Amino acid sequence: MHLFRSKTAGILQLGLGVVLVVGLSRLVQRPLPRPALPPGWAIIRPPHEVSALAVWGDLVWAGGQDGLVAIDRSSAQLRPALPQQPRLRYVKDLLLDRQECLWIAHSGGLTRYDGQKWTTYSPAEGFLPGPAAALCEDRAGALWIGYEAGVVRYDGQSVQVLTRQDGLGTPGVDVIFEDQDRVMWFGSSSSTQGGLTSLDGETWRTYSTQDGLAHPSINDILQDHQGALWFATGFGRRGGASRLAEGRWSTWTKENSLAGEKVRSLFEERDGRLWFGSEYDGIAVYDGTRWQVLTPREGLAGWEVKEMVQDPGGVFWLGTEDGVSRIPSLDVVSAGKEP
Repeated sequence: MHLFRSKTAGILQLGLGVVLVVGLSRLVQRPLPRPALPPGWAIIRPPHEVSALAVWGDLVWAGGQDGLVAIDRSSAQLRPALPQQPRLRYVKDLLLDRQECLWIAHSGGLTRYDGQKWTTYSPAEGFLPGPAAALCEDRAGALWIGYEAGVVRYDGQSVQVLTRQDGLGTPGVDVIFEDQDRVMWFGSSSSTQGGLTSLDGETWRTYSTQDGLAHPSINDILQDHQGALWFATGFGRRGGASRLAEGRWSTWTKENSLAGEKVRSLFEERDGRLWFGSEYDGIAVYDGTRWQVLTPREGLAGWEVKEMVQDPGGVFWLGTEDGVSRIPSLDVVSAGKEP
């Protein structure tokens, strides 16, 4: 009798334990409720991971791990894939050139869409092998492409390859930027071989933390309307936004009201506000007086803001690790704080 009772009690306890475990697992798996989006805001999923954005007419092209998609600007809905559109993977950068052609840097190299035809450029034509990661069109109309083994300059006819043997400070190039003085900047986001190199047409120069960079990993480059150069730096929980103006370096970090230490992306809107996207903590927007930090708690699609653009209508589009945010205005969000 006692044996029966003990077995019965054990079975009951086991059953209750299973019910408790199953209930907890379902509770854990259930997504946490998201806050209501501010008026006019929208989140577009899919796509999910988005590393690059480009505005083209009534479309916003979004590229990331799963390839390239087009979003209707007015409805914030995905457009069907275009005829003959190739299946690209791990899109890292997008560029709309002055001829209204879309260039795509992806794991398979470099592809161009001219509105009718898709063209992919290969090592057989002089381009570097492997994934392409960065794109920039200079003022002369030449295209610069960053690869794991260097950078390529393509003027539409000839291909020029530049590597460490030519003066490039890093083996790979993840960021390319041309400043107002036509100086080309090349950055690497590698955690072990990151760095920054400039080329003024003749002279190469390499920069490090000893020169003033907050961190050797370079994630983005921007020049603001006042002429100051900004470098988004960092890896993991270290980094900051380094500013170079009139030969002087300064660095902004979380102590200066940035959202997080690692700065993932940079953007300056038409009104002059500066946007600093972080790796784990959303974005910080600075209007010269006040800071405003936005995260998924305020309605962002994700925590890591990888890319930011503004369309002709003034609407902001933000690519994150978990979708695209469409933001018509920040005025519907509470004002920020003074530094």
